[in-house]
Amino acid sequence: MRRKSSDSTAAALLTLLAGSLLLPVLLVGVVFLLIGLNRGSGPGPYTVIFAKAGDECGAMGQYLDASTGKPLQCMGPGGFRTASLEFPGFSREQNDEVRHWLTTLAEDGELSVFDHRSVQAKIDGIAAGLPPGTRVERESGTTEIWIGAALTAVGLSVGSGFAWRWYRDRRTGF
Repeated sequence: MRRKSSDSTAAALLTLLAGSLLLPVLLVGVVFLLIGLNRGSGPGPYTVIFAKAGDECGAMGQYLDASTGKPLQCMGPGGFRTASLEFPGFSREQNDEVRHWLTTLAEDGELSVFDHRSVQAKIDGIAAGLPPGTRVERESGTTEIWIGAALTAVGLSVGSGFAWRWYRDRRTGF
C-alpha cells in the first residue's frame, strides 16, 4: 500500500519539529553535566591558596601570600577581595591557632612548599574535628549532574529512535 503525499509531508514536519527540539535538549543536558562535574573542582571553604600579590583569586578559599603567609588582597569575580583568615565554623581560638602557626612558620623569612602543606594540614585537622552542623561542606554538583544526565539520556534515546525510524523507512521505501 502506498502512502499519500500528505502523510509523508506530515511525517516530515513532525520529524523536523522533533529534531529541532532534540538538539536544544541535548545541548542543555551537556551544559548541566559540565556545570555539575566542575562544581566540586574548585577550592572549598577550608582551602588555603598561596599566591603572589597581583594574582587573581576565586570566590572560595583563603588567599595568602606565598612567602609571608599574610592575607592577600586580590581581584576576583565580583571585584576586590581580601582574605581574613577566618574559617567558617572555627572558633576564635581555632582561627588564632592557625594565625600563630603561620607566624611561627614564617619566622625564618619565607614559607616553603612544605610549610604550605603543613598549614593546610593544620586547617584540615581542625575542620575535621568540628561538630556536625558547624562544618561548611563544599558544594557538590549532584543535582546538576542528575538533570544533565536525564536530559542527555532523553535526547539520545529520542534521537536514536528517530534515526532508527528514518533508516527503516529508507530501507523499506516508505
